[in-house]
Amino acid sequence: MYSIFLQYTVISVLLTLIAVPGWSNPPQHVHTGFKTDQNLTADQLVSWVLEVNPGLAAIQAAAEAAAYRIDPAGALDDPVLSYGIAPLTHNASQGVNQRFDFSQKIPWPGTLSAREAVARNDALAVSSEADMLQLLVITQTKSAYAEWHFIHEALSIHHATQTLLDELIVTTQSRYAAGLASKQDALQAEVELNNLKNQILGLLRQQVAIQARINALLNRAPDTALPNAGPIVVSRQKPPTFQELKVLALTHHPDLSQLNARISSGESRVTLAEKAFFPDFQVGVGYNSFWDDADKRPFLGISINIPLDRNKRRSILNQARAETRRAEWSLIERQAELLADLAQARAEVIEAQSSVALYQDKLIPLAEEYLESAIADYQSGAGGFLNVITAEQRKLSTDLAHARTRADYIRRLAELERWTGASINSSLPDSTGVEQ
Repeated sequence: MYSIFLQYTVISVLLTLIAVPGWSNPPQHVHTGFKTDQNLTADQLVSWVLEVNPGLAAIQAAAEAAAYRIDPAGALDDPVLSYGIAPLTHNASQGVNQRFDFSQKIPWPGTLSAREAVARNDALAVSSEADMLQLLVITQTKSAYAEWHFIHEALSIHHATQTLLDELIVTTQSRYAAGLASKQDALQAEVELNNLKNQILGLLRQQVAIQARINALLNRAPDTALPNAGPIVVSRQKPPTFQELKVLALTHHPDLSQLNARISSGESRVTLAEKAFFPDFQVGVGYNSFWDDADKRPFLGISINIPLDRNKRRSILNQARAETRRAEWSLIERQAELLADLAQARAEVIEAQSSVALYQDKLIPLAEEYLESAIADYQSGAGGFLNVITAEQRKLSTDLAHARTRADYIRRLAELERWTGASINSSLPDSTGVEQ
């Protein structure tokens, strides 16, 4: 009989677990929604990462849990119902003597509202913490995207340079066979080509690393294929003024919102600690059949606690005041740090914009002209092959620096948005940008 009962119990538990929503099919926070034959944009990558990031999901669940604590914090304790019986008093005419009590604890006026305010501000602080983490994840994602774009562009630049060197090797070999060039020219071109291939190997290693980093953000296997990065649009319009960004940051940044919530929570805790110096009430009604007189059996009652230990309550009050002061000083410190980070990030965005414009308008055309001139002089016999190699190296480094500067623009703009606490893309319209 016992074994049958045990089997029945086990089967019942298993059926219950299977019936629980989500038990057999836990949520899978993995993104698989893009196609590798489509170009990837920074905004697409950000939206996908935000969908599947487990850290964000965890802190959002914590914020939800904190929000659910608000209503219970402002509610009265459950009433108490008690019942007593005197079995030895039983007799045939009157039955048994009984006692019923129903009581409700009522805190000092203002206590419940203070508790509710503490819970509400704690929930706001956790929600702001979730916003802070989201800003950080967005910044990390855009930085990873910038590196992914740079790696692909750098590989493209190196492959184009390799094609150029292959052509130069053919040219030097033809000129050497005709007695118009030395063997040293052909060997120098071969050395440069192999150095370039070695650099490509380094870029491929970096490509694997950044691919793994992005897939980690997407909760996928490190070697899962990713689309190529789409073109980067670099605006020539300067970002909003520091004063405009300052207003946005001081008004909306979650770092400051969290500290303001901590201050409000501390003030509510001070109020709650002050209420503890006053007694709580407990009111009750009941019925006691032990009284012979029926008019005496119903009763009303009230009781209070006596807060004698004022030192204990004073320590709790002083602690709440100290915690509030700490939050206030932390807010002042964080505001100063935030504005310093904001000013630096804005200056770096402007620097990146200026660098991109300089490469686009001056350095790239000059490097191309220098290389074309060196090749023409060499082919005509007016210049040496060393000048061609120097010009090729200059062109390669200029193109790579140009690609790096554009990637830095994306990364620095993401940092600026992080310290601003909001997207400023609307302040940098694509119509004034240069697509690369």
